[in-house]
Amino acid sequence: MGIIAAVIIFFISRKVSKKVLFFIAVILSIICFGIVIYSIIGVGGWDGMGIGFVTITVFIGIWIGAIIGAILKKRL
Repeated sequence: MGIIAAVIIFFISRKVSKKVLFFIAVILSIICFGIVIYSIIGVGGWDGMGIGFVTITVFIGIWIGAIIGAILKKRL
């Protein structure tokens, strides 16, 4: 899931400005943080851990895609 998120954000970075890219990344990061909190408090147990793990990989993918997209856009 994280790799898919990184690829999607990378392709988005090719179409929008850096300011919009990082705004999108921040909004998605806040959503990921909320899902992790919900998975700990609301779901709990192994199911909550699974949801939290997937969400953390998506969070990491979002920022990897945003950073790589911004660096490559700067070079081109």
